[in-house]
This record gives sequence, C-alpha cells and structure tokens, in this order.
Amino acid sequence: MGSKEQMKAYEMVLREHTSSLDIPVTEIVIFKLLDDLKEETMTLIEKDFVTPAGKGDGVRRIAWGCSLDDLRTFVLMFDWRCIQDHWAFWQTPEFEPVMSCINKCFEPGRPLVRHYKFEPSGMVRMEYVQLLVWDEGKEKDGEELMGLVEREGESWKNSKAGFAVDMGEMTWCAVTLGYESEKAARADKVGKKGETHLLKLQYLDI
Repeated sequence: MGSKEQMKAYEMVLREHTSSLDIPVTEIVIFKLLDDLKEETMTLIEKDFVTPAGKGDGVRRIAWGCSLDDLRTFVLMFDWRCIQDHWAFWQTPEFEPVMSCINKCFEPGRPLVRHYKFEPSGMVRMEYVQLLVWDEGKEKDGEELMGLVEREGESWKNSKAGFAVDMGEMTWCAVTLGYESEKAARADKVGKKGETHLLKLQYLDI
C-alpha cells in the first residue's frame, strides 16, 4: 500500500473502471499468515484490524477466521454499503492500525481480495462456511456458479454466489455455503476449486 496521496490517486482510477458503484458489496480477503495462528496473533488481528475496520463508514458486518484445513490461511469478509466506502476508509486514521497489523501478521504482497455482488446482498451468516473463490474466465449467473461446485450432499442452510465488481477482475467469482456444524460441512464433501476453505468464523455486526 502507498501513501494517502497514492491511494487517493488509485481511487480515482478505480472510480472510472469499477463495474458497480453505489450498491452493497461483500469484500472477501484471503491472507496467508507469517506463522501458524497463535492466540496472541488472533488478539492482535481483532484489536488492530477488526476493531478499526468496524469504525469505517459503510461497514455493515465483519467476519473473520482461519481455514480449518490450513491454519495459515486467514479470511476476513466485509459487507460494505458500497465499494466507495471502502476506498474512503483508506483515507481515515483507522486505516493505519489495519495496515500495521497486515505487515505484522501476514505474508507480504497483495492478498487475494475482491468485492463481490451477491443477490440478495450480504454474506452468509453461519459459524461454519465453505468458501470457494476462483477465476471462471467469463461471467455466469448465480445458479450456474452453484452448479460448478462439485459436492455429494446439500446440507448447507444458506448460500451466496456472485462475481467480483473490481476493475479488470470481473470474471472472479465466489461461492459461500453456510453450515450449522463442521460435521455437516464435511459431509457434503465439497470439491476444491481455486481457493477452497472450510472456515470457522466470528462476526461483528455494526
């Protein structure tokens, strides 16, 4: 990430080329931890990332947690009123501890981050979530996306599917399946596709 001035210049470019403005979006960020998750790392992420981000104008809900199959994969999700609210957050004092936390906890380089248009809007609100993120190469509708996910069962209680709205990345898609338990999630035997992770999530409603 650059200076505030550089981020503002980047925002001006994004405004010209982002496919959907002024609509609710769900941001999904997939990080790789520098080390296996420890209690003190989780405390730091909650204090310096989740709490400041929750003060951002336009944040509706935050979810965070580790992959149950890869403890160095950490996922955060944000329901934003619109993508412009996320860009505006870059210019606030609360963004500074977030960037400090990213530098302390996660591998350097850009994480896998996209803003997805789900219909209806908003993330799946379940403790256990199967997340699949991949580049489909072309846009399809939500029903078609669900059909591309290989699975043996249908034990989920809630699901969302949609494409990214980000500049130059609109063929990236996400499917999320919400479950009441880890056992129910694993019973579906969801096939891997791109980044595929079974998550145990915590939530903050704003």
